[in-house]
Amino acid sequence: MTIGTSLQHTLASKHFTRLDSEISSLQSQIAAGKSDPRSSVDPVRALNMSAAQDQKGLLEQFEKNLETADQRLSLSDSVLEEVGNILERFSEIAIRGASASVSDSERDALRIEAVQLRDNFVLLAQTRDDTGKALFGGYQTQGDPFVDNGSNVEYVGDTGRHTLRVSDNALLPTSLHGDELFMQVEVEGADGSATTRDIFSIIEDTLSTLSKGGGARQTGVTVADDLRFKPGGAAAEITMTIEGPSGSATISAPYMASSPDALLAAVNAVSATTGISAIIDPSDPAALRLSGGGDITLSDLRMEGGGARQDKEVKITPMTGGTEGNLTMLVPKTLSSNAQIGAIGAALNHIADKRAEVGSIQQVGERQSAALDNRKEMVERALAGYEGLDVASAVTELQALLLNREAAQQTYAKISSRTLFDFLG
Repeated sequence: MTIGTSLQHTLASKHFTRLDSEISSLQSQIAAGKSDPRSSVDPVRALNMSAAQDQKGLLEQFEKNLETADQRLSLSDSVLEEVGNILERFSEIAIRGASASVSDSERDALRIEAVQLRDNFVLLAQTRDDTGKALFGGYQTQGDPFVDNGSNVEYVGDTGRHTLRVSDNALLPTSLHGDELFMQVEVEGADGSATTRDIFSIIEDTLSTLSKGGGARQTGVTVADDLRFKPGGAAAEITMTIEGPSGSATISAPYMASSPDALLAAVNAVSATTGISAIIDPSDPAALRLSGGGDITLSDLRMEGGGARQDKEVKITPMTGGTEGNLTMLVPKTLSSNAQIGAIGAALNHIADKRAEVGSIQQVGERQSAALDNRKEMVERALAGYEGLDVASAVTELQALLLNREAAQQTYAKISSRTLFDFLG
């Protein structure tokens, strides 16, 4: 390789450029207070910094998930509070409607209000969060979790609890599903044992007690001598206890409005025991006329199948002396006004329990949030250590570089001013 003036200038220029680059980089680091993040400068530090940044990003995602969960849980709590308020009002209406002294016009007004409350209740069950997802549909968050046909509400969601990950090994529920909230209320059954019902059917039964004559709904009816017996609906399997002048018996038979012969035969089959006989009512072929020559008591009614719950009743009309008396509704124990008041109370307690459960989940989220804050602080301290700059050492290094550049420039200036003849001299 030939050594000449041109090569000398090229080498010097490269050297000065490298020094200027190092000086500029160091000045920038001192101004920012952060060390050079490039892995080529310090591979181990860069690797640790990358891991810490990944951990910080993960913790930030957990934090966002906690915020989303808290928003959905807070919305759930708010909805359940309103649900409780509606049930409280239903309880008041049911107690008032159970009184036989309520006039038909007042009963109509109570029913109108109850229907509006019922519709609002269904809307609350269909609540969606701020992203448009069903709050109480379980994993089924796209469509409505409940189907309302006007007289019956069916849950079509699933029993999954929507969850979000809030730590490396923890998932937090963001709401409860509609089945456990609205379809699993424990109430007293006909035989006194516990049974499970949905709140919507309890509301529908309460509406039935607000119909005309609702205050006359009884689980046991006693009439002197003769009565007309007409079941609601077109068909059902009827079981009841009949007591007459001679004794009592329990009968069970299918009923069809178009042909009540099977029920007629069942009553007459125990006539020797009860002292009660039956014929098809002369004025209504769908009804029976029961005669006993003394008090007739009907109780313990059960009606299975055949129609809507509101049709599970029997119209009892006293016919003493051939004159129609005041209509009374014989209903199963579970459909009586008192049973509805008790069922609404059970629904209120159920919603209160579920609201408490939502609150406990929120408390878990708050504790998890505090733990995340501590972890984030640790990660940020680690990052600060990796990114931080020892300013004193950096300034010393900068001064050394500036001194080296000044010395190199002076040396270059002195050498470049001489020629080959000066060296040959």
